[in-house]
Amino acid sequence: MRSLKDKFDDLCLRIGEGRRLESTGSDPIFYLVYGNSELLEVKRQTPAWVGKLVIKGWDVVSFSMVEEVGSILRNHPLRKQWLMGEKFILQGAEESGTPPDITEIRKTISKALSEGGELLNRLKEKMDEAAAKKNGLLLVTDLEALHPFLRINSLEAQLQDSILCPVIVLYPGKREGKTSLRFHEFYPADPNYRSEHIG
Repeated sequence: MRSLKDKFDDLCLRIGEGRRLESTGSDPIFYLVYGNSELLEVKRQTPAWVGKLVIKGWDVVSFSMVEEVGSILRNHPLRKQWLMGEKFILQGAEESGTPPDITEIRKTISKALSEGGELLNRLKEKMDEAAAKKNGLLLVTDLEALHPFLRINSLEAQLQDSILCPVIVLYPGKREGKTSLRFHEFYPADPNYRSEHIG
C-alpha cells in the first residue's frame, strides 16, 4: 500500500502536468484517495501539504466541507422547526423505548444541502476565487461532513466543463478501477466520477 507521502508527491506531479483528454473528461479535478484509517493523519498533514503546494508556486484556496455544511445548516431559515421536529422524534423514541428513526432528519438535511444549490454555489465562489489568482488551486477538504447526506460526485457533475483551475479533493474512501470510488470504503462502488484518482 502506498504511503500518504507517495500519493501526495504523485498528486503534485499530476497537477503540474494537467489532465489529458480522456473518456471521463479533461477537467483538472484530482482526488487524493485514502483509507478511513488514515483520516486523522490526512488532517495532520494538510497544513504541511498546503505549504508544499505554495512552495511549488500554487496559490491555494481552501474549501472545508465541515465549515460550509455547518454554516448552511446553522443559518438555514427552517433551523428552529428542524430542532423542534428533532426534539419531538427523540421524545417519542424515549417514551416508546425504541431507537429514534432519524430517516426524516437525514432527508431534511440532504434536501437543505442540495436544493437551491447553496453548497454548490459556495463551492463555485471558492473555485472562481482560486481561478482569479495566478497559479490558483482549490483544495477541498473534510468530505466526511457530506456523509450520509450527499456525495461529492453529485457536485462534481454539476461543475463539469466549467473548472478553470486545478481542484484537489481529499477523499476518504477506496479506489476501485480507473473511475470508481467507494466513499468511506463502505458505500457501493460508484463509477460516475469524472476526475483523476490518486491512491
